[in-house]
Amino acid sequence: MSHLKGFLDERGFVYTEKHDNIKAIFFPIAYDIGHLKKFKDEGVKIIQRLDGVYYPSKHGNEYIALNRDIKEIHNNLADIVIYQSGYSKAQCEIMLGKLADTENHVILNGTDKTIFYPSTHIKKEPGEIRLITTGNFRNPDMIEPVVKALNLLIDQFPFRLVTLGNISNERIRHLYQAPYIDRVDNVEKGRLADELRKSDIFIYSHLNPPCPNSVIEAVSCGIPVVGFKSGAMEELLYFNKELLAYVSDETIQEYKDFDEHKLAEKILLAVNEFAYFKQKALENSHLYSFEETGNRYLTIFNEVMKKERATSRWCSLPGIG
Repeated sequence: MSHLKGFLDERGFVYTEKHDNIKAIFFPIAYDIGHLKKFKDEGVKIIQRLDGVYYPSKHGNEYIALNRDIKEIHNNLADIVIYQSGYSKAQCEIMLGKLADTENHVILNGTDKTIFYPSTHIKKEPGEIRLITTGNFRNPDMIEPVVKALNLLIDQFPFRLVTLGNISNERIRHLYQAPYIDRVDNVEKGRLADELRKSDIFIYSHLNPPCPNSVIEAVSCGIPVVGFKSGAMEELLYFNKELLAYVSDETIQEYKDFDEHKLAEKILLAVNEFAYFKQKALENSHLYSFEETGNRYLTIFNEVMKKERATSRWCSLPGIG
């Protein structure tokens, strides 16, 4: 959402956080139902953007309550729904229900190509392999399988793992004590991109990711991505599917099916066939520009504005404003 705000600001797109005289609103995930029903009665166009939703295997019995407002908006209030990925749409259809007549779009995330551009070295010189994983590490599925997989590979080849991002769950902090880990807290985007370009292989572990920015940034920096075939990973890495470890045939998978042995096999494949996968990564590093992402949002917004041209004002809630 911060990327989108910057994109709209650069292009002089006018919006407001105020509720007066608005003709359309746009927000991520959910907003106050009372306000939205009032807007609906007034003919205000409602645009909801969704990534993932809550499901029982991860959120227990609370998933119904957690999804309640999201579902009400998705099924009954939204005039337009934008999904972060095809996987996001599939997950929402399972948990919220399929839309009948509501206009909907899939718009993948993108990144700033002036910051996230590819590294150029293709042939890995003999020596230590520099692995990297990035993100806001909040759940065991984001780091535990990586550590377990690398523990299986300690005697296979020399490596270091850079973990870049905050640990927001103290219960997983002990996993970072592995002797091969170099931990770096959050850094500004330029430093993050530099760290990616200096690395040989990106490893990503996340259960049912809707459209992970970490992966998009790694793709843009032209490094091979190894991970699990979960969530939107196969959709984003269609050119690199050989490096995705099988989990299950379910759309919404369970963490118990993440197998570190399968992940270790894919890491070893990326190391042994590095030149091939590096070349594939470089050939596809042009993908996922935020210029394309932002223009697709802008097209939708402008189409709504055309219909409401006479008195059009925008209210963006709450991720933009």
